[in-house]
Amino acid sequence: FIQLSLRRRPRCTAVALHHCFIQLHLTLVRSQTTHIHSAPMAFTPGAFTQVVAIAGLASVALWAVDEFVFELADASNERNLLEWGTFGAFLIGLLFMSKRTQHMSSLKGKLSRKSAAQSGERSGQKRTGANRQPTPRLEKSSMDESSSFFKSAEVYEIVRACQSGDLSGAREMLRDLLRRGVSPERSAGIDVASAAHSIIEARLAAGHAVEASGWMHDLLTAGVPVAGRSVHAVMDALLSEDAGEATRRQAEGILVAAVSAAATPDASCFHCLFERCLPPSDALGVEVWLQRAVDRGDAVEAFVGLIRSKSQTQAYQQAETWLSRAVQAGVSNLLSVHNAVIQVCIRTGNVDRAKHWLETMERQAEEGGGPAPNSLSYSLLVAACAERGDASYVDRCVAAMLRAGRGSQSASYSAVVKMLARAGDPGAARRYLDEAQGRGLVLELEALSALVAAAAKAGTASVAEGLLGRMLRQGLEPDAATYNAVVLAHARSQEGDSRGPGRVLQLMLDRQIEPTVATLAAAVHACARVGDREGAEAIFQRVVDTGKVSPDAVCYNALINAYVKAGDVAGAERRLDAMIAEGVEPSVVSYTTVLHAYARSGLVEAAERGMKRMRAGGVAPNVVSYSALVQACVKLGDIPRAERWFQEMRSVGLKANAVCYGTLLDVCAKAGDWTRAERWLAAMEEDDVTPTVVCFNNVINACTKASQPLRAEAWLRRLLKQPTAVPVGEDPKIIVPPEITPTRQSFTTAAQAYATTGSCGDVERIFADMQEFGMALDEFSLTVLLSAYSRVRPRRRDRARYVFEEYVKGGGKITQPPLRALRSCLGVQQCTALLADFGLQQVLDR
Repeated sequence: FIQLSLRRRPRCTAVALHHCFIQLHLTLVRSQTTHIHSAPMAFTPGAFTQVVAIAGLASVALWAVDEFVFELADASNERNLLEWGTFGAFLIGLLFMSKRTQHMSSLKGKLSRKSAAQSGERSGQKRTGANRQPTPRLEKSSMDESSSFFKSAEVYEIVRACQSGDLSGAREMLRDLLRRGVSPERSAGIDVASAAHSIIEARLAAGHAVEASGWMHDLLTAGVPVAGRSVHAVMDALLSEDAGEATRRQAEGILVAAVSAAATPDASCFHCLFERCLPPSDALGVEVWLQRAVDRGDAVEAFVGLIRSKSQTQAYQQAETWLSRAVQAGVSNLLSVHNAVIQVCIRTGNVDRAKHWLETMERQAEEGGGPAPNSLSYSLLVAACAERGDASYVDRCVAAMLRAGRGSQSASYSAVVKMLARAGDPGAARRYLDEAQGRGLVLELEALSALVAAAAKAGTASVAEGLLGRMLRQGLEPDAATYNAVVLAHARSQEGDSRGPGRVLQLMLDRQIEPTVATLAAAVHACARVGDREGAEAIFQRVVDTGKVSPDAVCYNALINAYVKAGDVAGAERRLDAMIAEGVEPSVVSYTTVLHAYARSGLVEAAERGMKRMRAGGVAPNVVSYSALVQACVKLGDIPRAERWFQEMRSVGLKANAVCYGTLLDVCAKAGDWTRAERWLAAMEEDDVTPTVVCFNNVINACTKASQPLRAEAWLRRLLKQPTAVPVGEDPKIIVPPEITPTRQSFTTAAQAYATTGSCGDVERIFADMQEFGMALDEFSLTVLLSAYSRVRPRRRDRARYVFEEYVKGGGKITQPPLRALRSCLGVQQCTALLADFGLQQVLDR
């Protein structure tokens, strides 16, 4: 109950347990019971410690100190005594965090007196009573645990000094603690290594690798068994700052000190050594380290680290050589070394070689001459083959894993499903999930969560939500991250289920899983994508009303976007005002989203006021903000105004992108101002912005609108890298990138310039070039060609009939625009008869 409650409402759980323990204490007092372990219910200090620590309730900690530690901590066995030691250490830390140093001093004094009293009592005769009989080791454990109380307090003092910035004082306190005789055995009891690792991590996070190495040196010199992860973290930080010879020697020296201090370096430490400290040509240095590792019993870690280092040099053959060397050296755990070789082969792209080693392990295991593959061996190949689409070998590995019985079948299926999901093959993962369920197996929560994440990444919301329901039916309790993944799947999905985020969110609330800010943002964004303003607003209010989530700028931006997508400009403005009123600082996205609402409605003045408001709020507009203003001007066809905002953007040092230039070229095209269009196209080259084919199509369209067919065709020829009849774009600043080729729209727009004058021969010539370029006529091209036949005098009815018949026989799409052009050319009677021959009369009627 405690474990489940802590994950949902830690503070409420702590308060409730506080009252429960008070009632328990009163019961003990009334029954004149002085031992808490004599109570009808078993009380574990570790449980209450976890509650108090997670909730951070210093007042409860003080109550526990007075009621439990000094009156009821007379433990009956060594295990409970150790629990009380941990309990006291946590309470000391809470008092420090709450800055109640006077209580800390009082606690130290009481502990000192109690320790002395207990020592005197246990050094004399045995205590009376069934529950007072000490074990033979209780006396030493009591003294050690009392010492642990004091030293744990000093460790918290060191951490506190480090957090406050007093690094020299903190380091001196650590040295003093170590000088007073912390042996490796006792240091584990007082958790000095764990606290020091936290300090080292803090210094590394602040970018002070040299200081962290100093802390590491102090611990190793004192003989404290530092964990391998701490050693690797310092080595990696040193080499990341400077890869010079001196730094490499310093990093290697840390590993030397760790080995000399009987520390436990892991494979990652040796990986860092062989990959980044020792040059590839230093064969002697590698041999020395391998021999040292073999002598100390670290041969497995050393060989695994050495082999993994070869994945960066693409030298998997060397990895295989070192595997042979490990066999010769008599390394006991060859399985880890074999798996390292398989991993290197996969990382270097030699999956077939990895298969060879897996099959070699299987063969040698059958012959009794080597280790058998484990679940990791098969899982590595499953993931690699899934990425390559090698489904047959995936099935082969899974079958071999199940046949060999490496672990439980449930664990094996879980590993396979997880690997396939993370490798980007959710279909295969679901197939094995169904197979496992057909066998009556329940997979691990982590595997199903990985599959949900894969479905979310693919945007298959229905699959993700179905998997969530399956987890709940199996009695598994997904965490908030899994629910968030399902909501994110709806945000990415193209299924258009606007109610999906609301369903998932309600499920979270019903099961008392508190939604996060990420949940709210994803759910509102999902509604915004499909234009469901009401759904977005309802979800936003439902989550905010819980009082557990304070929306941030991302949440408000998603809600504003929902109003913009729905075309509710006033609603978007209200939400921006509410955001500011709630004390949430708007970002450039917040203001720009509202600017886009103005732009879509052509409200130029409102957009300009929004830009002014953004600046007044201390937010600098970006390229997208200015593009929205240019778009608003385009909506009204106000070219000078659009150019003025565009020039202002350039004047403040913002570099326009191709989309922004495309917007400006679009307004020039709609106005038929080809001179301006060509000038802005040249400006793109000046700003080192590569034009897209859309930009060139806008220039062609501007020439077409201005009744400049020769110039429109000349720009088309430029795209085709062909000579032009009219010199256009000869300015060396205007360069057509070689990767840009004309689209069907390029040909159709250029042909339309001739079609308006009835030059059907030129239209036919351009479309012939288009078909030679590999593009067939579509409904827009057909409309242009038929309109050319309609405008020429006399009309070319025979050609119009022939072209239309060939288009229909070729399976072309028939829409209203080409039918109107055909009727204009043939007349109503002939057009109706022709359509009747092809059964298309109903299309014309529509």
